[in-house]
Amino acid sequence: MAFLSRLKFFSLKWVFLIGIPLISVGVAYYVISTMDMKYRSVAQLATGFTTDDAVKLSDTPTTPFDVNTNFNNTIQSMNSVSVVTLVSYRLILHDLDSDKSFRNFDKKKGEGRLDDEEILKSKAMFQEKLEKFKTLNLFDPNDQLLFRILKGYGYDHLTIAKGLKIHRLGASDFIAVEYSSEDPFLSALAVNSACQEFIRYNKTLKTDRSSESLEFLENIVKEKKQVLTDRTKALNDYKVNNNVNGRDMDYKSKTALITEYEVKQNNAEEKHRSLKLELSSLENRIKDKKTNLGRVSQDEIQAINQHIIDLKKQINDLNVDPEGNKARIKAARDALQMENSRVASVEETTTNEQELKKLERDRDEIKMRAEIAQNEFVNFQASLRKLKSEVTSSSTQQFNTGDFEREVDMASRELIGAEEKYNAAKNKSLIIGSSMRQILEGQPSYSPENMDAPLYLGVVGAGSFFLTLMVIMLINVIDPNIRVSGRLEKNTGLKNIGSVNTLKSKDFNMREIFNDRSANREYEVFSHFLRKIRYEIQSANGKVFLITSTQVKAGKTFLIISLSYALSLVSKKVLIIDTNFRHNSLTKSLLPRGRGGEKKLLRKALLFEEEEDDLLLEEGKDGSVIQDEDDAIARVQKARANTSIISKTRFIGVDIIGNVGGRDSPSEIMAGRDFKEMISNLSKQYDYVLMEGPALNDYSDSKELIDFADRVIPVFRADTALTNMDRESLKYLKSINGKLMGTILNNVNMKNLAY
Repeated sequence: MAFLSRLKFFSLKWVFLIGIPLISVGVAYYVISTMDMKYRSVAQLATGFTTDDAVKLSDTPTTPFDVNTNFNNTIQSMNSVSVVTLVSYRLILHDLDSDKSFRNFDKKKGEGRLDDEEILKSKAMFQEKLEKFKTLNLFDPNDQLLFRILKGYGYDHLTIAKGLKIHRLGASDFIAVEYSSEDPFLSALAVNSACQEFIRYNKTLKTDRSSESLEFLENIVKEKKQVLTDRTKALNDYKVNNNVNGRDMDYKSKTALITEYEVKQNNAEEKHRSLKLELSSLENRIKDKKTNLGRVSQDEIQAINQHIIDLKKQINDLNVDPEGNKARIKAARDALQMENSRVASVEETTTNEQELKKLERDRDEIKMRAEIAQNEFVNFQASLRKLKSEVTSSSTQQFNTGDFEREVDMASRELIGAEEKYNAAKNKSLIIGSSMRQILEGQPSYSPENMDAPLYLGVVGAGSFFLTLMVIMLINVIDPNIRVSGRLEKNTGLKNIGSVNTLKSKDFNMREIFNDRSANREYEVFSHFLRKIRYEIQSANGKVFLITSTQVKAGKTFLIISLSYALSLVSKKVLIIDTNFRHNSLTKSLLPRGRGGEKKLLRKALLFEEEEDDLLLEEGKDGSVIQDEDDAIARVQKARANTSIISKTRFIGVDIIGNVGGRDSPSEIMAGRDFKEMISNLSKQYDYVLMEGPALNDYSDSKELIDFADRVIPVFRADTALTNMDRESLKYLKSINGKLMGTILNNVNMKNLAY
């Protein structure tokens, strides 16, 4: 239900939801129609970042990260102030030199006029800056003139950068350069200038950096060469002074021989160790074979074979009568099978003997090889001891010589590394800029660029629609006013028994509202909702109703008058008691206000019960004395007839008891009087008694009047918001022991009644 209510709320705002987008689209259409036509030109650069046909200094593969970094750096460099300023120079020189310039000088943007002398002077300065890659220095008066000229023609770097678009084409090796302007030839010149000037700028920049690097590396190579020369001379001088050359050769040969013998000694030791392990393994295998080997004699083998022959002959003889000799044949065959098994066992024993002999031969051979390896180890060990003792004597000189040689070797390696870096940088300088080239020149476009007007209009319309929708939703969310009955029930937690719409017309007649048969929508809705409230009153269990509110000016007076009239239409007698002593609006609205009217009302209020009692005790006003009790009762009845507090209204069946106002509370005004008994008596004479109570937030009068009512109905205005004081009053209303009937929402806007 809450969702449907919100939808209905938006349906009431259709004027804004449709009108604002239409206005936005209309304004956008007007702006687009007044815009200049744009001509776009496109040029392309081949970077060589992703291809292998360029000259490379190393075979290191290029990673995707490196490729993306190169493209990003290139695009940022092309968009830089330095490159875009060079394009500005090219364009302004064209317009200053050519009779057919692309643009005319704008005095407003250029802040003044240009004379011939300034133009001639600026051309030379623009040309110089273009050749030397200089940007403008706005602190220089001459550069200020150049900047003023660029601004006047619209060629300053900020304006050029707005129309210049540079991007990579997908995952390719190419960069697209696009420019849009009002002149197709201007667009073509701009993109071609951007490509050419970037290539020139990039190559010059890299060349300058490379030259600085080459000079630095060349100096390092010279230093390394000098260090190598000095260290080599120191080594040679030491060798000559200490006669190290002859000893050095002998020392080196012996050192090499020691190294060789150490290697052979280690090999012999390792070989001897492995042979010992292999010999141990063979010994274990021979031992196992001997344990499992059984000795069988040759005579036993011949006896087994002869027994097999006899068994086969016996089986053949018995097969003459198979059925009769069945048991003997089976026994003979079992014996034959057993003898065959014995033959296989004898053959296996023979095989084991052969393997044992082979293992014993291998053992003897390995023993011999192990002894040879051990002898070699001992010989190498003795030779090493001898060589080491001979080398020890010249170790000091060799140590010093080794230090010099290590220093020379280190200097040599450093020189080689410096020369490699120098050669690599020199080779790189030779191929700088060779991979970057323009492969597509920008051409003038014959037709203007498609402005995508429908797309822009659609975006503007949709954007303004959703923006308006969001604003309306925000207003709906943050609007604190009650507005509708659903919100009233949600915010108060009380049942709503009806709503009453506001009437714009101030000169209305209550009878006309119910009798009007015209197409007055306000009257029709008002009478309809009033009848619904009348039904709730008639269905309620009670006759005395207190109509109150939490805030002042909630419309209680108007609602009581309307409701009493609606009840009178169904032949109900209604008594209105104006118990709102703070604001006696009911009294002023329903009682005549002619001469002496207020005094009469005051007199009636004062005579209310009090004068009735006084008449029983005092003398008559004519000076006569009361004779007896019957005489007093007669006088009281006569006084009641002359001073009745009930007055007729202009509506048939609707009476009122008014008041003259005051600052006293009901309990103070009714002190000493049995107001409850009076209400009880009046409720017997009338079908319904309606009382008005002051606002609960400001006065305690309504709380004092609740004891005299059967049901209580609080009234709220739709165009107000609930406050903290309202919530305190609502807590009290919820605690009055079932007397609370429900709320009525007054002054509801007609468009909100659709909720």
